Amino acid sequence: MKPIGFFVRIFRLVLFIFYYLKELVLSSLFVAYDILTPKDLMRPGIVAVPVDLKSETAIIALVNLISMTPGSLTVDMSPDKKKIYVHAMYLYDKEKFIHKIKTELENRIRLIFD
Repeated sequence: MKPIGFFVRIFRLVLFIFYYLKELVLSSLFVAYDILTPKDLMRPGIVAVPVDLKSETAIIALVNLISMTPGSLTVDMSPDKKKIYVHAMYLYDKEKFIHKIKTELENRIRLIFD
């Protein structure tokens, strides 16, 4: 690995940590708000999310980061590792949910690991 490539990955990792911490805080606040208020905002559901990551490490990072975020949990993965099944507590729009995972989380992980 070239030294410049290493520093670029480290920089991307630092940016990802800030992004993920922001998402973690926002989702935690949303879940806490839903618990503390009398109105029930939950719309649970399970979604099949296609995965385009190549490396095992990147796939494991994606699965674990989804499960660590309040309100979502990775339930299973297809045998060919091309789809993950995610349970979401607040699933208002399946396509929007898939799009957010693909464009925000998966793409950022790809920049670090692939």
